[in-house]
Amino acid sequence: MPDYKEVLHERLHVRVPGTDKLRKTAAARIKHLLANGWRETEREQRPDHVMVRFERTGHAPMRARLPKAVPEVKYERRPRGQGRGGPGGPGGRGRR
Repeated sequence: MPDYKEVLHERLHVRVPGTDKLRKTAAARIKHLLANGWRETEREQRPDHVMVRFERTGHAPMRARLPKAVPEVKYERRPRGQGRGGPGGPGGRGRR
């Protein structure tokens, strides 16, 4: 009995509805999955797409350790009232 089992259901679109000829991207997706260790276990024909079930087994993936929380860095704010002003305030080209 395998330690770990992944199941993936893919909807792959066909070129012409009612046929089995896949689009380029769908065919490339199947090739990619098969190259990465997935096995096609089931295929179901639908009017405009094909539902394919892929499986792969193996060891359970390692749980990634989260990094330790870094304390937040506090920064000092500029003192109020000594700035340039907000929208429409002092600064800019002035009146003409």
